[in-house]
Amino acid sequence: MKIGEVAKIVGLSTSAMRFYERHGLLGSSRVPRAENGYRVYSSRDIEEILLIVKFKELGLELEEIKSLLSEESKSCNDLVSSLQAQIVKYRKMEDLIKNRIRLLVSAEAQCKLKCNPDNSVKNCCK
Repeated sequence: MKIGEVAKIVGLSTSAMRFYERHGLLGSSRVPRAENGYRVYSSRDIEEILLIVKFKELGLELEEIKSLLSEESKSCNDLVSSLQAQIVKYRKMEDLIKNRIRLLVSAEAQCKLKCNPDNSVKNCCK
């Protein structure tokens, strides 16, 4: 299959697929080319691209995905470790977001109580 056909199947643009290939996620040496120079993708390539898409949706970085999909065999424990690191990362982000929301709600309430709606911003919430 050509890149455009594969792109439709996996839900990516052809430029995204080329991006992944340039960054070593899709082995350009492994994806053969037809006589006209077009890449010819196999069902194995499609499965790997779908895995890349899934890993990206899970927040894994390109280098991490590249490592997980490298030719040297990786275990499920490697993926579990990567996912656990993502969980820790997003829980920290969640805590930061919750704190920011609390600050914003508090500031909004103070402004509503203390500010005259006709005041300028410079005089509001002092």
